[in-house]
Amino acid sequence: MKSLKEILGLKNILTVKSGTTIYDVTCFMAKHNIGLAPIVAEDGKLLGVFSERDLVRRVIAKELDLKKTSVDEVMTKDLLVADINQSHEQCLMKMKDKGTRHILIIDKEKLVGILSIKDLLEVDIKDQKETIEVLHNYIYAR
Repeated sequence: MKSLKEILGLKNILTVKSGTTIYDVTCFMAKHNIGLAPIVAEDGKLLGVFSERDLVRRVIAKELDLKKTSVDEVMTKDLLVADINQSHEQCLMKMKDKGTRHILIIDKEKLVGILSIKDLLEVDIKDQKETIEVLHNYIYAR
């Protein structure tokens, strides 16, 4: 079973500075092909996240000006986090309970990564395939 640290691997954490316009944040997200961007203060402290869902519900639906609205005005501040030492199953349960597609991974109060539901489900599928292979070999071994 992989740890969260192994699942995260060596991925860079892409962040956006507080005060950035929605237009610039969405261009950043499109450039890097990400659906969620952590918003950080000048000192690197995590303040919130901005997601595609935030863009639709809090910006476009309210007809806010993308080039004049700061991400701080519309970002999600109620964050779903998991400690680096939790299992991927615990993360999946948290995400299911809260109805989110991303979870922030924290190590000693520092953001160390972001996992999507896709990342975690891929681990589950790989584990299940390995279990099936072991059982198959056990059953048909002679």
